[in-house]
Amino acid sequence: MKTITPSQFDLEQIADSGQCFRWNRISDYKYRIVAFGKILNIEQDLETGSVTMDCSDSDFDNIWKDYFDLGTDYGKIIERIPEDDEYLKRAASICDGIRIIKQDPWETLITFIISQRKNIPAIKASVEKICKAAGKVIGEIDGEKLYAFPTPKELAALSESDLSACSLGYRAAYIYKAAHAVADGAVDLDKWKELSDDKLFDSLCSLYGVGKKVANCTMLFGFNRLDSFPIDVWMNKIRDRYYPNDFPIEAYRPYGGIMQQYMFAYERSINS
Repeated sequence: MKTITPSQFDLEQIADSGQCFRWNRISDYKYRIVAFGKILNIEQDLETGSVTMDCSDSDFDNIWKDYFDLGTDYGKIIERIPEDDEYLKRAASICDGIRIIKQDPWETLITFIISQRKNIPAIKASVEKICKAAGKVIGEIDGEKLYAFPTPKELAALSESDLSACSLGYRAAYIYKAAHAVADGAVDLDKWKELSDDKLFDSLCSLYGVGKKVANCTMLFGFNRLDSFPIDVWMNKIRDRYYPNDFPIEAYRPYGGIMQQYMFAYERSINS
């Protein structure tokens, strides 16, 4: 077991932020996370803010510390918000427990391709179906088998028909082509980590079925490009209501993606 007391860390806010689709609530402020071929049970004490994880010190140091971006001082990032940006200041003060989870680029790419025009429960259901169809069993809890996210080769072994059976609809073709591009070596996501933000964005958008939003989400949550600023229906509403001259993106750099998450989470919370 590992217990820490991080600042600017709220499990529920992170879980509800739409970043990741393999977090499952066990009970209030307790979640089971499947990532990097590991299973983590994590719980937060609301009174103290302390977080307890059922992992070894080695796994914490090598996986989870970086996954939760615990080396970044989000308090200092919040201090950078422009004084006259009243909406963002309010959003950050309410949603300051959000952190950008550092996910696997491959998994992030595929899950955000799946996310197009789907609500979060439907996304999670489809993700679990492809994991069950192609991923390896990594554990069993209460008689339920848990699966790792499939590698590109494992996913490429599925036919479009197999993928369609995972409730993917038109997205099955997108995922089929992405899996083969990576499995066959035409796309090297490790090399893409070295690209500039602009080149990475263009490279992601060159993939069949990947548009601006999916590319920006993949950059932010999979490649940890913290200046990526995804625009969706919620962000359009925020812009129209509070930023008539458009978002002051330049003022948010190099943390535009974090600022976007505060806005996104806050707006959803007050309109839920």
